[in-house]
Amino acid sequence: MPLSWQIILRAEDNRVLAPDLAARRNWSATIARVGRPWPLLAHGLADTHGHLLLVGEREVAGLAARCLGRALRVALCPDHAWEPARLRPVHDQAHLSNTFRYVLDQQQHHRLPGDDHAEGCALPDLVGLRPAGAWMADNCRRHLPRLSLETLASRLRSSLTPKDARPLSSLPLAVEAATYGRSAPGARLAAVHLAVGASTGDLAAALRLCARQVRRHRTLEPEPAWVSAVSGWWTLLSPRHALPPAPAG
Repeated sequence: MPLSWQIILRAEDNRVLAPDLAARRNWSATIARVGRPWPLLAHGLADTHGHLLLVGEREVAGLAARCLGRALRVALCPDHAWEPARLRPVHDQAHLSNTFRYVLDQQQHHRLPGDDHAEGCALPDLVGLRPAGAWMADNCRRHLPRLSLETLASRLRSSLTPKDARPLSSLPLAVEAATYGRSAPGARLAAVHLAVGASTGDLAAALRLCARQVRRHRTLEPEPAWVSAVSGWWTLLSPRHALPPAPAG
């Protein structure tokens, strides 16, 4: 009996599913929203097709493929039919580990430009950079116990930059990345608390808030997950960047 399943999704005419970063974020946001009931370990989008990896029996994989495939088609190209999902069995733990990396590495595997920070795959979700999809990390801890989130996070690192060198102009980009481009209230609240030295006016202009909203946000307590995610993106998207340590696990 297979240990898990790799699901491959594509349009009938093999068209490009996500021609820009906004569409790649939409792919990831849809999976984070719709995929939680399923034992999903990872996902990765190429250009004309995408991959999902989940554990469970063939029946579970088939149901997940129909549910997620329907939602992704509506999100990415609602006017075009998709071919039936292809299901490929994963037979043992070594095969699962290799397939996990293959699914995450679709952009590199197909040598695709335009997604410098892996926003069209599960990597940011797994290392705590997108709280809405962080549930996938729990699935990985259970089914891939040798997986190091620190090692995954290192794939997004570049050169180190002190946190006090992060420009305010990069903070709105961090909020967008942490929320798949949707700018959730929790991310904005975290951003206000992270920008300790910024004036109310400058912060309001950067985050497209009014001064009253900024002052109100400063009286509220942000969720730690949002603070960690926005802080991580802020350093990552600054001119010279590095991620803080990955969460334990």
